[in-house]
Amino acid sequence: MACEHETQLLRKVTRALSRTGLRQGALVLVALSGGGDSVALVRALLALRDKFGYRLAAVHLNHRIRGEESERDERFVRALCERLGIDLEVERARGLRAGMPNLEERAREYRYRFFERVVKERGADYLALAHQADDQAETVMLRLLRGAGAAGLAAMGERGPGRIIRPMLAVTRAEVLEYLDAIGENFVFDSTNLSPAILRNRVRMELLPMLEREYAPGLAGRLCELADEMRELDGFVRIAAGGEFAARIGADGALGIAGFARLHPALQRALVRLFMEKRLGDLRRISRAHVEAIRRLCLDGPPNATLDLPHGTRVVRVYERLLIGRAEAPARPCFRAAIAPSGTTVVPEAGFEFEAATLAAREVSLPANKMEALFDVREIPDGLVARNFQPGDRLNPLGMRGRRKVNEIFIDARVPRAERMTFPVIESGGEIVWLPGLTRASKARVGESTETVLRLTAHRL
Repeated sequence: MACEHETQLLRKVTRALSRTGLRQGALVLVALSGGGDSVALVRALLALRDKFGYRLAAVHLNHRIRGEESERDERFVRALCERLGIDLEVERARGLRAGMPNLEERAREYRYRFFERVVKERGADYLALAHQADDQAETVMLRLLRGAGAAGLAAMGERGPGRIIRPMLAVTRAEVLEYLDAIGENFVFDSTNLSPAILRNRVRMELLPMLEREYAPGLAGRLCELADEMRELDGFVRIAAGGEFAARIGADGALGIAGFARLHPALQRALVRLFMEKRLGDLRRISRAHVEAIRRLCLDGPPNATLDLPHGTRVVRVYERLLIGRAEAPARPCFRAAIAPSGTTVVPEAGFEFEAATLAAREVSLPANKMEALFDVREIPDGLVARNFQPGDRLNPLGMRGRRKVNEIFIDARVPRAERMTFPVIESGGEIVWLPGLTRASKARVGESTETVLRLTAHRL
């Protein structure tokens, strides 16, 4: 009977490794906590090492947040690896302490940073994690409770992200315990797994057993099947989203959203998720509600709308482009620079330089484009000044009656909101005479009576 339990787990792990396609000589690092799942995994991988021809090592992080229990776990793991002849790397965490805010998330992030560093330093091909079928069912249930979509319900896969593999994802917790009993192996128990303060524990100990007992026998298995189906569906949509992403992403990292409304809603959401994943590195803090809010921003949002996400991330729509950055409130710029009547004046705060020349009217030709303007010198006795835009600015556009708000001109010209506060406004005697590249005001225009002309050419730095 013991042999049957041993063979059953090894058979499932063998199939998973075969699907992974491990190459001969690959280095597999096992994340070894000392708990039953990770001990079963390291023993199974050791038993199958000759069959697949990989090399095996282990990593252990002592979080140092459970006092003597954490020290016990480290001693156990060291003794186990020494007995099995497995190379082990241990790190003792710093900065984690019981009772600190978001401890579970902080510990997880610390753990994965440690794993990633060791993988890189060792040149490992794979990082093997001991997640099993019951973990998968719990993850799907937790994500259902949080309102996840197809991508979230896909939960964990046997491969990825990165170099992660999960060879025991088809193995149940009962099969893990039977295997360890069959081979006579010990393990340690994490007492925090019994704490009702942790939602996953309540799902594992209360919710799922109640649902299986009173409503849906075999629910855990069906949740795992649901995850498989959602992963297949998500994979299909991601392929389509990848094509859209490649066609729409710009060199500056902005996503083009022209024609976004013509995409199927499922493809819209997948494209948003892929864009966020590429820009942020992962989607751990991005919920289904966030994805939907970004999708609506692309569809219906005003042309210069912003959306703040968790942990200081900001999504910005700039007309037909979507950008992601830090939600840091920029200091309101304030600059004022007199423009020399000849030569070059650099205004670094605006990102512009101005080239000026004073000429006889008969020597001057019409401006080549909107980045060049001509002024009657007699009409600008105070000279020209470049200053920052200020809310409420107005001017009298050349050839038009009445005054117009500068901000309306920015909107019509699709000047991004983030650029407006540093856009150079050219004025003389307190009156706006030119918005470089956009609009020339009627003041100081050149006419038949003009004798001397100031020609001003703007260049972006």
